[in-house]
Amino acid sequence: MSSEISSLMYIGDVPWHGEGVYVGDNPITSDKAIIAAGLDWRVNLRPLVTSDDEGYQMDVMSHSAIVRESDNKILGVVGNRYEPVQNIDAFKYMDSLVHEGLMRYHTAGSLRGGKKTWMLGKIGSFEVINGDQVDEYIFFWNSHDGSSALRCLPTTIRVVCANTAALALDQGKKQGISIRHTSNVLENLHEAKEILAKSSQSLKQFQEFAAHAAKLQMNKARMELFVNNMFPDPPKPIRSMFAEKNREKLIELMETGRGIDIPGVQGTGWGAFNAVTEYVNYHKRSIGKNQQARRFESVLFGGSANIINKAAQEIIQLAA
Repeated sequence: MSSEISSLMYIGDVPWHGEGVYVGDNPITSDKAIIAAGLDWRVNLRPLVTSDDEGYQMDVMSHSAIVRESDNKILGVVGNRYEPVQNIDAFKYMDSLVHEGLMRYHTAGSLRGGKKTWMLGKIGSFEVINGDQVDEYIFFWNSHDGSSALRCLPTTIRVVCANTAALALDQGKKQGISIRHTSNVLENLHEAKEILAKSSQSLKQFQEFAAHAAKLQMNKARMELFVNNMFPDPPKPIRSMFAEKNREKLIELMETGRGIDIPGVQGTGWGAFNAVTEYVNYHKRSIGKNQQARRFESVLFGGSANIINKAAQEIIQLAA
């Protein structure tokens, strides 16, 4: 398993990277999912100390180390107001939805040695056009290095090509919903259903977008405008060659990308949108080793999510 993807479990089809622990096709609850995903460990806060030039030790009162109990690995340094959320507690938020048949755990794991943990819960699916299915998920992530709170956001995966897209709930606002930690089961049920309702609303909007995008015919002028807006030339001409290569790759994917052969996809706004999602999922340059794992992280956590949402906004403007 790559050094970026530290642990992973999955239900049903093998993930696009071909890694992880297969746990069957039937729904499971968090107590089984968390073990299969290698997330059955806890973290705690431990004091930090420093020393002066003479070796005199002093306590660091403003920060603590967050440490994994199982192996004493330091995952991050956090402020003194930081409250860790244990993996088991993060999963329990959604168990009520699983018990009621509203969601099923699909994939879960950790990245960067446990600094980030995540889970995908499937809540539905729809067809944009005949034979082009999109599965709908709620994506949850938590950090154990202080970089983010426990958050969730709606996510889609286009089945024919496994293109993943994390969707902003409101354009221009921070992605996802922040979940308040609580141990009260009834409050968890209330919060879980609120999360499901907000995610379902956003996914319904995406369904409407996809339907309109499939009807938008991308003539030559619209295609050029779309590609140029997605990858405009930067202020420094020396970097323009990168933008040009990105535009060429995007045009290529609009013509020969995954799933483009499904009748009704090529030459439409839906085809253009999926060219962008394929680009960020499989072709976008990433620094360092394990390119595919880094692309996956960027699609769900980082800059690639912004590119996907920009593509949707560009198509909406073209259709106006």
